Amino acid sequence: MAPAFAQVTGAESDEVEKQSRVSKQADEFFVAKEYSEAIRRYKKAYGKSKVRTEKAEIALKLADCYRHTYDYRNAASQYKRAVKLKINREEAYLGHADMLKAQGEYADAIEAYEEFAKAFPKDARAAIGIASSKDAIEWMMAMTLYQVGNVTSLNSEANDFSLTFAGRVGSFDELFFSSMRSGGMTKKEDGWTGEKFSDIYSAERLGDDGQPKSAKKSRKSRKVPKANTARLQNFSDPVMLTEIINTEDHEGSGVFDARRRTFYFTRCMDVKQAQLGCGIYQTRKAGINWQDPSPVVLTTDSSESVGHPHLIDDKVMVFAGDMTDGRGGKDLWITTFDKKKRGWGMPVNMGPLVNTTGDELFPYVHDGYLYFASTGHPGMGGYDLFRIALDKDNLPKGSVMNLQAPINSPADDFNLILRPGDIMDGYFVSNRSDGKGSNDIWSLYQVPKKHQISGNVLSSKDQSPIAGVTVKVRGKNGFSQIVQTDGYGNFTVDSDDLQADETYSFAFERKKFLRNGTAGNTMGLTLENYSFQEASNVYMHTMSVAGSMDPIEIPIVLPEVNFDLAKWDLRPTAQVALDTVARTMVRNPNIVIQLRSHTDYRDADDKNVILSQKRADTCVKYLISKGVRADRLEAVGMGEGTPFVIAGNYEGFGKGAFKEGTELTEALIRKMNKANQEIAHQINRRTDFRVLRDDYVPPVDEAALANTDEAGQTKGDEVAVRGVIYVVGDRESYSVICKSNNITLASLKKLNGGLRGVRPFPGMQMKVTDGGDYAWFDKDHRQIQRNETWKTIAKELGMKLKALKALNPEYGKELSAGGYLLVQ
Repeated sequence: MAPAFAQVTGAESDEVEKQSRVSKQADEFFVAKEYSEAIRRYKKAYGKSKVRTEKAEIALKLADCYRHTYDYRNAASQYKRAVKLKINREEAYLGHADMLKAQGEYADAIEAYEEFAKAFPKDARAAIGIASSKDAIEWMMAMTLYQVGNVTSLNSEANDFSLTFAGRVGSFDELFFSSMRSGGMTKKEDGWTGEKFSDIYSAERLGDDGQPKSAKKSRKSRKVPKANTARLQNFSDPVMLTEIINTEDHEGSGVFDARRRTFYFTRCMDVKQAQLGCGIYQTRKAGINWQDPSPVVLTTDSSESVGHPHLIDDKVMVFAGDMTDGRGGKDLWITTFDKKKRGWGMPVNMGPLVNTTGDELFPYVHDGYLYFASTGHPGMGGYDLFRIALDKDNLPKGSVMNLQAPINSPADDFNLILRPGDIMDGYFVSNRSDGKGSNDIWSLYQVPKKHQISGNVLSSKDQSPIAGVTVKVRGKNGFSQIVQTDGYGNFTVDSDDLQADETYSFAFERKKFLRNGTAGNTMGLTLENYSFQEASNVYMHTMSVAGSMDPIEIPIVLPEVNFDLAKWDLRPTAQVALDTVARTMVRNPNIVIQLRSHTDYRDADDKNVILSQKRADTCVKYLISKGVRADRLEAVGMGEGTPFVIAGNYEGFGKGAFKEGTELTEALIRKMNKANQEIAHQINRRTDFRVLRDDYVPPVDEAALANTDEAGQTKGDEVAVRGVIYVVGDRESYSVICKSNNITLASLKKLNGGLRGVRPFPGMQMKVTDGGDYAWFDKDHRQIQRNETWKTIAKELGMKLKALKALNPEYGKELSAGGYLLVQ
C-alpha cells in the first residue's frame, strides 16, 4: 500500500451500466474513490443480481476496490470469479495473475499469466508477468548482502510510511514519518481505506544506552556502536508535529532542504466531490516554531495531483504527479528553481526510462542514482523499488535495476531513504506479511565485505611447517604489510585495506632457507565465495596462500634439467629451469651454490664423472650468461655415485612411477622392465644444486678502482665497472635506496628508465651503479612500462605468453611498472 498521495489519483473506470439501485450507489462511491464503502455496497449488489453479465461486472469492480485497498487475497478471488463468469476483459485475467504474484504465490501466478496469454495472445503483459515471476523465485532463494528488519518501536497497527531524515544538519538519526494511527488530528475516517487520516510524526534513534544518538555527548561517554546496530534499532516514542503542519487532511512524504530549515511535504485535502487531489507545501522553521505552510505551484490545474518531493542540491526538485502528458498513472517529474522568478520552473517528465503505464512514486536521489517505487516495471509484486543512474542534468541514463529480495517482496515496497556512505544503510516502507501493521517502516543494512589472508609456509624437504618466516605482503593498490609465521608455519593478514579484485604478492624470508615468493588474487569473487560472520556481522573472504621454502642444507633437484644419453647440451626445458635458478640467485644475493650433475650407471665410472662434469660446466656457463657472478657458482660432476632417492613431494620426470623412498641403484634398476629402466635412468641423469654458504659479499673490483680518477670517472677507453643490481626491501623509499647505494635520486632514475609515476616495491630490481656496465643484465631483461600487460610484452618480444610467465613466477596477474622481466 502506498498511502496519502497514492490514494487520491488512481485511474478507475467511471462506466455506469444499468444495474440495480444498490449497484448504482456502489458505483458512485467507486468513482469518488471511497472504496471501503463501495466494497460493502458491491457485495450487497452482487447478492441481489440474477444476471450473469451484471454479476461479472460487479465482481470485476469489487476486485478493483480490494486491489486499491491492498487486500490482495480478496482481490484475487474476485478477479477469478469475474473470469469464471465469462467476462472477456484483459484487466480481469491480468488482475487475477497480478494479485496472486502480490501474495508471493508465484507458481499459481505463472499459471494465471498463461491463461491470460491464451485468452489474449497479443498482449505482451502475460510474458512479462511470467518472466518476472520466475525472476522473483530466483531472487527469493539467492544469497544477499542485505539485511532488513521491522522497526517495531516506530510502527503501529495502522499505516506508517512517508519517511525523511530530519534533525540537525549532518545527522541521520531523526526521522519524520506519517502515520494513520489513532490519536491524530481528527477522528474521521478516510473513505478510501477506512482508516484515520495521516499526520506527520518525529522520532529519534536511540543508542545502546537508551539515549538519542543525535544528542551531544562528551568524547569519553561516546560508545562505539556495535556492528549489527543498523539492523537492531530502537527509536524514541513518536511525537506528532505541530498543528501548523498537521491538519484534518492527509499529510505525508516530505523532504528538508540542505540546511534542514525549509520543509517540503505532501498534503491531500478531503473535500467531498471537489476532486482537489494532492499538492506540495513548504514551511520554514524559525527557532522552535514553524511558519504557516504555503503551496508550491507546479501546475495551474487543480485537478492534477502532485506529491512526494525530493530535492537535489536545493536547485532541482523531483516529484511524483498525475499530470497532463504523463505516460500512464503517476509519473516522476523534474523541475528547476528559477532564482529570478523565485519559483519553480515548468516540470519536465523524466521519460520512458523511468515512467511506465503504471505508477512511479517516492523518488529519492543518492550517490548519482534515482531510487523510486513502481508498479510498471517488472517486479516481484505490487510496488517494487528500483534504481537508475542519473546524468549531469539529473536525467535518467542506462537501464532500470530492480533492487530484488529482501529489499523487495511480493507485497508493496516503497519510500527508500539512505544515509550517506558507500553501503546501503537506511529505511523503507513495506506491507509484507510479517509486519506489525499494514504499512510498516523497515530498516535496511548492507552487510560489509571484508577480506583476510590465511597462509602457511612449509619446508620443501619434508613438508614440515617453518616458524619465524618473515612474510612481506604487497598489493598492486599500494597495500603493504609484514607478518611472521607462528610455530605451526601459519600467518594471517587481517586489514580493512585488503580489497576485492586485487592482486597480492608474497615474499618469504628466513635464515637457512632460500628466499621464495608466490602470488594470489581476489579477482572475480561472488557472494558465494564469502562466509557470513554473525558475531561481527560481515561477509568474510579468506584467501588461502601456500608457501614453500628450500632449506639451504639439502640439494634442490631441478626437475627439467635432464640430458640425452651421453650428451651435455641443454634442452630448451632445461634453460627455463636454470632461469629459475638465476632468479633465485637474484632473490638471494648472499648465497654461493654448487651445481651438481649426475649420470646413470651406463658406461664406465671415470667416463661418467667426465660427462657429468661437462654437464655441470654447461649449466654454470648458462647461469653466468644470465648475469650470475662466476664466484657464486661451482660446477661438480658427480658421475653415477649418488643414485636418486624418490621423495614424497617429487614432481619431476617419472612422477608416480616409483614409491616414496625408492633409491634408484644399479642393482634395483637391473631388476625392472625396460620401460621402468628408461624412466629410472632419466631420473638419475639429473642436475641439482645445493647452497655452500649464505654469507657472500661481492668483491671489490680493484682493476676498476685503479682505472678511475678522483672524480670517479673511467680513465681512457677502459671497460666500465660491472653494474650492480639492488633488490628493494620492504618499505624502502627512494631515499633509503639512494643512501644505501651512494647514488643520487636523479642518477637512480636515469639508470632505471626515469621511473615516472613508479613507487619502489619489495623485490623490485634496480640498477644502482652510476656509470656501470649493465650489458650483461640488459641482454636478457626488459623493464616493465606503465599500463603494459603480459600479453602486450609477450607480443612485442615474439614470445609465447606461457613461456614468459614461466620465466617470471614471482609476478602475479598484474605487472608492476618499473620492475624487470627475464625474457630469455
